Amino acid sequence: MSSALILGANGFIGKETARAFARYGYRVYGLVRSEEKGAGLALDEITPVVGDLSDPSTYQEYLDKVDVVVDASLLQTSDPVKHTYNMFDAIKQTASRRAANSGSLTFIYTTGIWMYPDVGYEGASQDSVVAPLPAFKWRQQAEQDAINLAPNVRTIVIRPGLVYGRSGGAIDRFFAGIETGSISVPRNLQNALPTIHVDDLAEFYVKAADKSPQLKGVTFTVANYASESFPEIIRAVRRIANREIVIDESEPQNSFEEAMLLTQIIDSRFSRNLVDWQPRKRTLVEGISEYYKAWKAYQ
Repeated sequence: MSSALILGANGFIGKETARAFARYGYRVYGLVRSEEKGAGLALDEITPVVGDLSDPSTYQEYLDKVDVVVDASLLQTSDPVKHTYNMFDAIKQTASRRAANSGSLTFIYTTGIWMYPDVGYEGASQDSVVAPLPAFKWRQQAEQDAINLAPNVRTIVIRPGLVYGRSGGAIDRFFAGIETGSISVPRNLQNALPTIHVDDLAEFYVKAADKSPQLKGVTFTVANYASESFPEIIRAVRRIANREIVIDESEPQNSFEEAMLLTQIIDSRFSRNLVDWQPRKRTLVEGISEYYKAWKAYQ
């Protein structure tokens, strides 16, 4: 039986990724911050590993024994650059120990669709020019360093679109606005961004891991067939709200809101064809009523 360690297993992406690996027959270990956080994983037949993303020594034992490591955490720590490279160093140590026995390790590193600049409506793919906003610039080098960790580390880089579904993800503010009657958005939010349901993304991780011997060093964009525009999303929210929704526009307050203003049309055919995968869930706009009910149930 193959095994996988999911870093950030209690996070929005990591939790569903851990569940997907378990469904596909992997023995799954999930890194969590506390035993309390790990209780939910155990319900899904996932072994909780209590540790700290910022300190790889707390999970090094599991790095040394699994076949696949998935960083689904986006390293949301106090110093993501430092802690990312600490993680890379720990993986290098594991690779060095395995090299003596001709062993290998699959490492799936997650960045995001915002590695690309504003491409307008011309479209982008995994081969397009990478020019992230300043806040994400460091990840450009991190992607290359992840790919070059060691000869026996099969690194795959995944750049997901805007992730939605289940507990909400990147669209929390829109569903919260149904409750409050007001949605705060950056000014002039008229653009389109690629989206992907968290379940479809989780399945992509598993399929990529299964094919990793042929995918070493490959970067994938993972998104639905078509991008979705924020005006469409806002209209859909208003349709299901059954109340007046005020749109409160302001200048971008952080890097996430700056990125929300990018227009990105992403072509994921390469990813679909090479991994033999396709998104199955409805788009955000198509399924927004059910997605809102799911988000509300998670609150």
